[in-house]
Amino acid sequence: MQAFWPVIGVALLIWVGFDIYAGYTVLTDVIFRTKDPSLYWGVVCLWAALGFSCFFSWSGVAEED
Repeated sequence: MQAFWPVIGVALLIWVGFDIYAGYTVLTDVIFRTKDPSLYWGVVCLWAALGFSCFFSWSGVAEED
């Protein structure tokens, strides 16, 4: 199951790249970079943070034998 999270992380980072290229992102509604730049960059940073967090594992914290 550990191989699942890096795939999700890559998908989220691809999403971030597309959002930056396209100039809009989606949270609960479409947010355009030109109309609401602070909310746009906040959401893009949120997606990027979630994407990067997928590469860090918590598996060593509570392992069961």
